[in-house]
Amino acid sequence: MNKKNFILAGSILGLHGLKGYIKVKSFLENPKDLFNFDKYVINNISFSSLILKFNKKSVFICELAGIASMEEAKNFVKSDIFICRSSLPETDKDEIYLNDLISFTVELESGLCLGKLVKFYDFGGGPIIGVKHGDEEKMLPFSKNFIINIDPDLRLITISSSIKTLIN
Repeated sequence: MNKKNFILAGSILGLHGLKGYIKVKSFLENPKDLFNFDKYVINNISFSSLILKFNKKSVFICELAGIASMEEAKNFVKSDIFICRSSLPETDKDEIYLNDLISFTVELESGLCLGKLVKFYDFGGGPIIGVKHGDEEKMLPFSKNFIINIDPDLRLITISSSIKTLIN
């Protein structure tokens, strides 16, 4: 699977019941949009549909096309769900998909390099970025309060130096 052609859209957290249903966490801005695609790739296997059965709080209980037992579904627990980039709408000139920011350099407005953006997290209080420098990863808030500029050409994210108090 060529990762440039796919976008991480969700994750399978566990099993639900005996019919092979799975617990899914969506990473999309509108979580239910996860069910609007015609191709999903999980563990390098392509699936034609992910069917929403019901939701429990922020987790969706789903059926994966072609999986009808708990034994089959076990193979996909703790796996990521990818969708084809080509199935996403084109972005406007001033927009960018968060996934496209992975590997951007993150620096303070003073010029101090903090590292590379390696991952996005969302624990319910808003997006957080994982910035890795060497072997150390720091988690920083990703909000308008801290973002000064995102330059896609330079692959650079500049954040407010006021965030420095969070990283010391």
